[in-house]
Amino acid sequence: MEQKKIPCAIIGLGRIASTLEDDRLREKPATHAGAIEENPETILVAGYDSDKSAREAFVQRWNIQRVYDDLPKMLEETQPQILHIATHEDSHLKYLKMAIDKSIPVVILEKPVSDNLPQAKAMLNRLKSTRVLVNHERRYSRDYLQVKEHIEKETYGRLMSITGRLYMGMNQPIKNILLHDGTHMLDIMSFLTGKKLRDIKVQTKGQHNLYATALSGDTAILCEVGNQRNHLVFELELSFSQGRIRVGNGIYEEWESLESPYYEKMKSLVKKNLPFLGPTEYFKGMMKDAVGLVKNPQGKAVSSFEDGVQSLLLIEKLRSKCK
Repeated sequence: MEQKKIPCAIIGLGRIASTLEDDRLREKPATHAGAIEENPETILVAGYDSDKSAREAFVQRWNIQRVYDDLPKMLEETQPQILHIATHEDSHLKYLKMAIDKSIPVVILEKPVSDNLPQAKAMLNRLKSTRVLVNHERRYSRDYLQVKEHIEKETYGRLMSITGRLYMGMNQPIKNILLHDGTHMLDIMSFLTGKKLRDIKVQTKGQHNLYATALSGDTAILCEVGNQRNHLVFELELSFSQGRIRVGNGIYEEWESLESPYYEKMKSLVKKNLPFLGPTEYFKGMMKDAVGLVKNPQGKAVSSFEDGVQSLLLIEKLRSKCK
């Protein structure tokens, strides 16, 4: 007998939930609905949004009829085992509380976990039978997982430092960049090293650049966040005792220390000719993790609510230095 699929529902039917799936250039799946549809063990049963046009677009895009403007009714009638919260951060905790009260087994929560750090910390004490997975997607991305493997195996020797660069838009306030994309950067740095960031020091240059230093274990962390660019940059450069790795949006490079082609009796970094890694499968990995949590109530999310709160704590330290 075919095993019954896990019912999933989505709160908030906008970009990350649905419409980004129609971006022709993005890796697929690119949304929560797309990830549910592609996973062989899950089925999309319902969606909620207060906006009528969003509900209508969702019905047309995903060929699903059960959309609601009454959230308690949706949860009662469909009883999802995985609930995706894909709304603005100011409503995350409100919907998470509803999920906890309904004893929903697994919640996938968009990042950042909230725009209110004290309330997010307080929510930690409410989590019991409900497991929360936060969509810090790079924890599930094959390129970053390969970097983590190189760190652990010391493929290029000891990790000495990580430098992160995040440029987002011409006029977007640094505070906003930090909350919406900086959370990814600080989270993935902690994930790769396996250590929390500490001893954070911050400098700002007007309203356009923020520079931060920290330590993660004994690894030096450097981070630059800026606007005034007409392009997006999200990348990490990891310096090892015997090599270098660059990873980011559209970038994956490994460099190894070899006999220098430029200087006698010295070594230089030489870029390796690597095959294409293939799709990063970040949304697939997220969905696979959620399914695993449904099947194993004792399991721990690769990207947990605790991890999300820790990232928010760091972000708020940086945001407090912004004008």
